[in-house]
Amino acid sequence: MKINRTFDNGFICSIVFIISHLIAATSNDLSFKNLDFEQAENRTPAHWHWWSRSGESASIAVTSAQAHDGKYSVRLQYNGKKDWAFVNRKDLSPGAVQGFRCSAWVRVESGSIQLRLATQTAAGKTYTDGSKTISTTQGKWRKVQVIHEIPENCQEVDIRFVGEKPTKAWIDHVQIEPYHFDEIAQKPRVQGFAREKIKEKLDRGLFAKRIESGDVYIGWRLLKDDPANIAFDLYRQINDPPPERINDDPIRETTDFIDTRAPHNETLTYHLTLAGKKQASAFISSIELNDETALPFMRIPLQGKYDFQKVGIADLDGDGRFDYVIKQPHTNIDPFQKFWKKSEDTYKLEAYNADGEFLWRYDLGWNIEKGIWYSPYVVYDFNGDGRAEVAVKTSRGDHRDENGRVQSGPEYLTLLDGPTGQVIAQTFWLPRGPFDVTSNPYNYVSRNEIGVAYLDGKTPCIIICRGTSGNSDVMLVAAYELRGRHLRILWQWDNINMRRKYFGQGAHWLHGADVDGDGREEVTLGSLVLDDNGTVLWSLGMGHPDHHYVGDIDPERPGLEIYYGMQSGQPENGMCLVDAKTGDVLWGHPDPTHHVHSRGMCSDLIADYAGAECYSADSDKNKKAALGRLRTSKGKVLSKKILWGFGHFTVYWDADPQREILWGNDINDYKGKTHPINIQGKTRAVADVLGDWREEIITSFNGELRIYTTTQPANDRHVCLMQDPLYRNDVAMASMGYFQIPMLSYDLASKNIAKAKTTTRKE
Repeated sequence: MKINRTFDNGFICSIVFIISHLIAATSNDLSFKNLDFEQAENRTPAHWHWWSRSGESASIAVTSAQAHDGKYSVRLQYNGKKDWAFVNRKDLSPGAVQGFRCSAWVRVESGSIQLRLATQTAAGKTYTDGSKTISTTQGKWRKVQVIHEIPENCQEVDIRFVGEKPTKAWIDHVQIEPYHFDEIAQKPRVQGFAREKIKEKLDRGLFAKRIESGDVYIGWRLLKDDPANIAFDLYRQINDPPPERINDDPIRETTDFIDTRAPHNETLTYHLTLAGKKQASAFISSIELNDETALPFMRIPLQGKYDFQKVGIADLDGDGRFDYVIKQPHTNIDPFQKFWKKSEDTYKLEAYNADGEFLWRYDLGWNIEKGIWYSPYVVYDFNGDGRAEVAVKTSRGDHRDENGRVQSGPEYLTLLDGPTGQVIAQTFWLPRGPFDVTSNPYNYVSRNEIGVAYLDGKTPCIIICRGTSGNSDVMLVAAYELRGRHLRILWQWDNINMRRKYFGQGAHWLHGADVDGDGREEVTLGSLVLDDNGTVLWSLGMGHPDHHYVGDIDPERPGLEIYYGMQSGQPENGMCLVDAKTGDVLWGHPDPTHHVHSRGMCSDLIADYAGAECYSADSDKNKKAALGRLRTSKGKVLSKKILWGFGHFTVYWDADPQREILWGNDINDYKGKTHPINIQGKTRAVADVLGDWREEIITSFNGELRIYTTTQPANDRHVCLMQDPLYRNDVAMASMGYFQIPMLSYDLASKNIAKAKTTTRKE
């Protein structure tokens, strides 16, 4: 790793990234001929060959009118309708080098062109690596580059320029050189500031709500440190008189209660105590109810009639209750050239406490374009003071170009104080420089993420990423800790000089999870997992997944699993379950997939099968759902139908330990009961933020943050889900990337978790 260790200067970082990896590959003459097009026979470049599927020829001529380097370039004009290739090839001695790096300068007037390296083995198998397609460049020369890992027994390598449509372009200054890949070097383990694990201090989450019958539903949290035999009493206070206990026997089986004798038109206060404690000083939580509406949600009014795009959930003021940091408005701009548009406004972060009080607003400014990938943030207590901070990507000034894109200017990882929104710490973000070597640098350099992981098992660390949300060649990751009010770098990682199986493995979401069981959390970038010390633990080498869920998906085998839906086309295993510790594929879809799309689903829906069910849908070339599969945790196919499009949200809602399906405005059991609730607004998060172990649904609707919560009586009790480390990290990541339902590190349906790991269950 040869990055500037402190990111003190964005320019220096970029230079160090590029130079340190360029010197790793030494120039060498590979005896390819006429790569600069200075040799011509009757104005046709010597040693270059033309092919098209239709058999049509192209107008190919050496010209001095458009040279980028030297005296000549080659002009290529093709008017056919099928694919074509312009090729220079060479025989190789097997095993001569690890790989090649090839680059060229290209100017496109019409159509599109792509640079590829292709190698052929003695067995006749061809391997190809290609740069991203370059379309019309408006008269500008652009550099393209591709790195290709040489397979065993390679006998031939081809430099190819390819296309599929009528094209007019100029090519010049083709270069090829040997390329050597870095081996995975060991790094020291992280030692953060925390001597004991930093834990969120939660109160009982007591809430009370009038339900349709007129009764009052009351729910509260069971906490991780509670003794197994803990029991509770509830007291009702009407206006000022002394409170009266409303349960006949201590409440042991659940953490909820329905008050069937609650009077109307009175101000009611409910007090929760440990069983047998009668004095007022023993009250461990209290809640006032003065609203007898039967609405199934609570609301926090925003500062205007706008919607928000993301929500961060954490305790900002240290009172043990969850507060909310939203990002508004809800507009999303994708950096991909077909979807990008100019920002017409700026994003604002807004903080609200649990009572709905507006705390502060932070304007991200014009340098942060209005898209998810430009503006990641997470809310978490990073320094252990009991109050959460906001970690966010920021910038300064106005560096928009003539089209409105931001491709220069300073970028920062900024920490905001939770109660006030004031900047408390700042350092430079990961640099743009390494992305200049890609054919579409703006798209990939604009894709950024932030995550949370306890890298030493004790200290909540900030993970920042650049280039991980697509098939980019470049992926950059860094880890920091917040010591008081200062950011300290822990490690940095990139894949710039690594083998191809480490390229393009990023996803739309991060996970911080202890996948190898050593008490320290790893970072799951997608199809690649970084160990807690910032080295590669494993990589599938399958490319970019559109969804990946980490959890105890199959409770009958040890450890955690990851369920993948692969956006990258696969000959097999485009939907698969892998061992989270090793990356070994446990089962997978046996047939080719084109583009498994969107969020999929991974949740325990059906009590008859152990663990979580897994759903994904493949798409056709028009991105329409073309093939759906619902499988058990063992891979047994339960349905071959497209059940829920490309995926859906789920939620723990009723009394059983299976999740329900959040589909449309209502909540449904799988092939069972409907729970009509008429949810309004866009779902921004699903998390256990109130009451007992069931989850709340947080939506954005017409200038409100709404929290929909169940009032169905529970059958049993479970520790608050937010106290499970994997689940809590997943919820933290709800404010960045494409939201996925949070997962647990244990199987909720098993009353005895340890026993569930050794039980054999028939499918």
